[in-house]
Amino acid sequence: MSRIVVIAENEAGVLADIAGTLARHGINIETIGAEALAGKGAITLITDDHDGALRALTDAGFKTVSDGTLVLRLRDEPGALARLAEKFKRAGVSIQSVHFLDRRDGYATVAISADDRARAEALVEPETAV
Repeated sequence: MSRIVVIAENEAGVLADIAGTLARHGINIETIGAEALAGKGAITLITDDHDGALRALTDAGFKTVSDGTLVLRLRDEPGALARLAEKFKRAGVSIQSVHFLDRRDGYATVAISADDRARAEALVEPETAV
């Protein structure tokens, strides 16, 4: 799974423009997050059509960045994320972002982006990959 980060001016209507662009192309937003800092906005998306979304947003004039995201299933218990983060730390892999996507039946589904996806993927236990 890959995420798209749209960097835009922090102004009224930007989210409407992004969501509208994707809707016009029949692309569904599966997860979204947004932050504003120093007059800029960073909108993070995971969609049901990564390549189509990237193309539609770029064609509409948005500045976009994309990366590979690992989607993992962790036990929903204290310390589960800490143990995984410690593994990454010992291996020198930097976590760029983490998003909780779902919790059910004693498990949490998380999306993690790292500075070295291949190394991060190698650190993950096979049973945790979704």
